[in-house]
Amino acid sequence: MIRSAMTRPVQAMLAVSGALLLGACNPISSPKPTSTVGAGSQTVAGTLANSVGGKLVAASSITVQTSTGKTLSGVTDGNGKFTLKLDPGVYSIEFKKAGYAASRIEGLRIANGTNDPLNAIQKNVFATTLPVGVPTVTAKYVTGEVGTDFAVNPATVPSFNASAGVSTEVTVTSSDPANSPGNIYVGVGGVPGSGYFGTRVINTPDPKLTTATVKALLVNDPKGSDTLRGVRGATTLYVVAYDTNLNRLERRYPIVITDDQPSTTALPAFATTKALAVTLAQKIGFFSPVRPDGAPTEQSTMWTEVSWTYPKGTTAKPLGYRLWTSDDGTNFRILKTVEGKATVARDGSGSLEAGKTVYYKLEAFNSTESLYSDVMSTTPLDSFTLSDFTPAEARVGVARKPTLGWKVSSLVGDHRNFYVMVNDYPQQSAACFWGQVLCGGDTKDNMFVDDGSTPALKQSGNAYSVAFNANGTALLPALESRHAYTFDVSAAAYSKSGDAVSIAHDYYDIFYTFDTCNFGGPVCEGQVINFTTGDQE
Repeated sequence: MIRSAMTRPVQAMLAVSGALLLGACNPISSPKPTSTVGAGSQTVAGTLANSVGGKLVAASSITVQTSTGKTLSGVTDGNGKFTLKLDPGVYSIEFKKAGYAASRIEGLRIANGTNDPLNAIQKNVFATTLPVGVPTVTAKYVTGEVGTDFAVNPATVPSFNASAGVSTEVTVTSSDPANSPGNIYVGVGGVPGSGYFGTRVINTPDPKLTTATVKALLVNDPKGSDTLRGVRGATTLYVVAYDTNLNRLERRYPIVITDDQPSTTALPAFATTKALAVTLAQKIGFFSPVRPDGAPTEQSTMWTEVSWTYPKGTTAKPLGYRLWTSDDGTNFRILKTVEGKATVARDGSGSLEAGKTVYYKLEAFNSTESLYSDVMSTTPLDSFTLSDFTPAEARVGVARKPTLGWKVSSLVGDHRNFYVMVNDYPQQSAACFWGQVLCGGDTKDNMFVDDGSTPALKQSGNAYSVAFNANGTALLPALESRHAYTFDVSAAAYSKSGDAVSIAHDYYDIFYTFDTCNFGGPVCEGQVINFTTGDQE
């Protein structure tokens, strides 16, 4: 029997070498960043949106700084969400991601008990060649000619009479001379910069300036836009500053609004209340009163709106309204406060999801009492698009009595509505050849629905078609020979209850009246197909 001559030291050396080789092939990986930041006693759910629709911002690094200078880190998950686990205190939180501007929130207060969700904003950079870094902000409240610095966590919170308002002076300094101060917002009780709340005090940045100082007065003026909107008691003053590369700093200051001119008018009961979820297959840059965030796809937008009315003849109005929201219909939190003249409040929170029911209730209030509405709910729909149009774009030799067709990407909702038009638009003559919405505002004459109420609409799976002049309302029974036309179709899906709509194309506010709309895009302009007829019917 032959024994090995290998000694124990040699064996040990080879074992170590083997381990090193295995380590080279399978290197020890560092821990993956987590979307949960901290391990404190209080939990805050967060979302990070770019504020102009589309999906939430995924994989953005998070840095949380405590008042003692300690830092905690994490990253938003694949859905742009994160969770803060922090002890009660005041924090700063910053977000960074390649291709995005820097975004920082200062004065984030974490309290014992239930904390509101954090809906943060991080925009795409304006230009990748410009610097990324948040501006600095100083804010003062002005009494007479004297300005006093706000403090993020003051020992004594400043108090302001509602009738006098809050007079502020804000100075913004860019982090780099290549950027200039841009839009600056000041608001009470809601986050400006994700929609107009309070006032936007500078709009046109001066490229020669690195520092800008502006003044803003928030007053209890029901006729003005710079209003306290019924906010009373302990609340938050928000100052939001952007620079030209869309780097964003949000500073939060605790303040108190004193109800020095009480409103005791009896509160009228609500006549109607309604919650409606709206989904668009396009990014829409809303400027008022909300910038939606959190949407099914990158090219989509989602928000909900709660509207209400009073019985006819009612002249009394509350001091203001609080909109409460809930994920389960039982545990509610205040979403926002609006002025007493308002009849609608919108929710563009990143927590909104297609297929997830959200609940609301309204609180009308004056100085001595509150009146609550019944609980409302809505379930947002997914987005969808249209494709495979017949006739196809630029098609020639089309029949004078064509069959018009299209496909939907998915059968969203309980039923789909389509408004179909053929216009003589290229000749700038009789524009409304079939479908009168552009000429007379009629949105029903050429509306076809796949619920069986309009049998002229044919459906095979995701494919739809309708014969030209199927309802006999066209200007002529057949199109002219060798003539150019446009085929336009607007499309929306609805829930059976009518509390949710998803709009793929909307040519002329057929399905929803928009406050503002970007130029171009399917929702704003519908789908326009140009074609030319031949001689055959």
